[in-house]
Amino acid sequence: MKVRAEKKRNVLLVGGVLAGLLVLAGAGMYEMRASADAAGTASSNPTSITLDPSLFVGPVREAYLAAQKHPDLLMQLDCYCGCEQHEGHRNLLDCFRSRHGETCSTCMDEAIMAGKMAGAGTPVDQIRQALRQHYDHGE
Repeated sequence: MKVRAEKKRNVLLVGGVLAGLLVLAGAGMYEMRASADAAGTASSNPTSITLDPSLFVGPVREAYLAAQKHPDLLMQLDCYCGCEQHEGHRNLLDCFRSRHGETCSTCMDEAIMAGKMAGAGTPVDQIRQALRQHYDHGE
């Protein structure tokens, strides 16, 4: 009886240790995922449509500010860098939901141009046409 009780206690001990390790591994994975999400994409907060422009400086910041200020506009515009093929983007706004807009001069220039035109009261169809004329020919 003593041996059987000791075996049972050892099984419970090993099971408890394994359960604890699984909990720690899960918590570690959660933290890693949360850190990656915070660093690479817009927050899950529905009011945060783009990455925070304060993460950037210079023209990159200006582009992220334009995207943050005019998300409805950028959602209606095509991006001419080809990211729809290699990044799966559907519109210009998608470029600023991640760090893609930080490294792509085409995306930055388009967003800044669109933001300035929108600020001057230019209608969406004219902004779209201006971007198409400027970027569709590889300029």
